[in-house]
Amino acid sequence: MERLTVFITAALALVLTTGVNAAGEEDSSTEAVLSSIEASHLVFMREEEKLARDTYITLGDAWGLRVFSNISRSEQTHMDALLSLLNIYGLDDPVVSDAVGSFTNATLAQMYLDLVASGEVSMLDALYVGALIEEVDIRDIQLAIEDTSQEDIVTVYESLIAGSENHLRAFVGQIEQFGVEYVAQVLDQSEVDDILGRTSSADFRINAGLNDAWYYPDTAGQGFFIAVFPDLGVVSLAWFTFDTELPPIDAIANLGDPGHRWVTAVGPIDGNRASMPITLTTGGIFDTPTDVQYTDVPGSDGTLVLSFENCSSGMVEYDIPAINRSGTIPIQRVAGDNIALCEALIAD
Repeated sequence: MERLTVFITAALALVLTTGVNAAGEEDSSTEAVLSSIEASHLVFMREEEKLARDTYITLGDAWGLRVFSNISRSEQTHMDALLSLLNIYGLDDPVVSDAVGSFTNATLAQMYLDLVASGEVSMLDALYVGALIEEVDIRDIQLAIEDTSQEDIVTVYESLIAGSENHLRAFVGQIEQFGVEYVAQVLDQSEVDDILGRTSSADFRINAGLNDAWYYPDTAGQGFFIAVFPDLGVVSLAWFTFDTELPPIDAIANLGDPGHRWVTAVGPIDGNRASMPITLTTGGIFDTPTDVQYTDVPGSDGTLVLSFENCSSGMVEYDIPAINRSGTIPIQRVAGDNIALCEALIAD
């Protein structure tokens, strides 16, 4: 994996220092709107996102891990966003074939082969390949942001970075289920630690005083139940919410609304944060010992980061690739009964 990382870093550095269009020639047609380097970044990013999508499709087929199929759908969304920018600025689309493994850029074509070969060694290697791709994407998009002044391009790039950070958390969440601690492959370790929520506030630590019902006032009727287990060093979260679309008008539920959903997550406490794989369950029946089905691998359905700055407010960051949804929810307590306990535990 180390040799592969070195190859990818060197290869992408070469590509990104050469302003080329989809045909591999110097591009001067868009200089009135975009600089050569701005244009080359856009063209390259479009195929780089395809590289991620295609690799995840292939590794998903190889290992049957839902995380790959879920994130590959997000990468398609990234590809679509970049295609819109290419159309706006009149740039040729380098994706002349949507077939998996087909690339105009020869460097990306070789990278696809190398990444797939590495990911087919083992399931853990496949997850490391996913994390590597996301780190590389973050680094490349950061460089592209430095080279543009176009607000619409920056907006898309920042959205892509947010998505890649969520994807990195998803892959690392599964890697660490193997009992190993993830180490940065391309980015600085401190940056990866920040993304993963490992960098904690020195003034606050998750404690049992946070055990409570929490919610976001703008979506009243939905909410979170949080339970902290200090001796185990973990926090559990149950998110009561609804499906992404209203059920059919004739849908029937014997108890409650057919659109009700529960999302659960459990993860280790790290200072004021906890990064947790999301687990979905199916097959249960009310108050009956049924054969409940769980996610094939914890985190396959997404990841969630819970963080607190004080005893009264927190933040839930979620990424659920299966439904192509990610976001941040500020949360507050439903009642303040446990605030004093929380503050006392912090003071100890």
